[in-house]
Amino acid sequence: DGRGCAVLKRMNVEQCEFLAGETHIKVKSRFTEGVVNLIAGDIGPFEAGMPCTVPLWLAIDLRRRHKCEIIPPEWMTAERLKELIVTEGEMPGLAPLPEAFFEIAHLLTRHAKEDLVEGDQMKTLVQDIWDKREAKLRTSMLAFLSQSDNGHARIDSVQRIELATMRDPILKSLESVDRLVANELSL
Repeated sequence: DGRGCAVLKRMNVEQCEFLAGETHIKVKSRFTEGVVNLIAGDIGPFEAGMPCTVPLWLAIDLRRRHKCEIIPPEWMTAERLKELIVTEGEMPGLAPLPEAFFEIAHLLTRHAKEDLVEGDQMKTLVQDIWDKREAKLRTSMLAFLSQSDNGHARIDSVQRIELATMRDPILKSLESVDRLVANELSL
């Protein structure tokens, strides 16, 4: 519908990462502090050496100031990422991924690589998943555009950042289809 296209036109990669910053993640605090009151809600208490759940943006800030160690999500292991690559290769459509998968993986490999076991390998594995999914999205778009009945398309399990990066090709393709349909109707 038109609302989806309006959102698609406005979203960019930086905004996707900003939104992903609200995702809660565990950290191991290196300091002790009571509950901290933030506009978005209370977090803490923090106890040195104990896990605590905080928004990703705060985890990155605390990590930058050497006040915590980030505990990666359970899906952020080399073994789990390899499983996701296999699943992505076996499925005809896009495999379901955790919400904000690519944004979180990118932020963690960029700001907390030292907290990840095999951080460089994780970055490569996430890129492999991205490449497989991007190829599927491009193939799906070509198949949709080649349909003569100008039907509807449904893409399950697409990530917000994938839509943001595919925005221009999708919108240009849809505009071309609209022009072709309009020309055909005017004949």
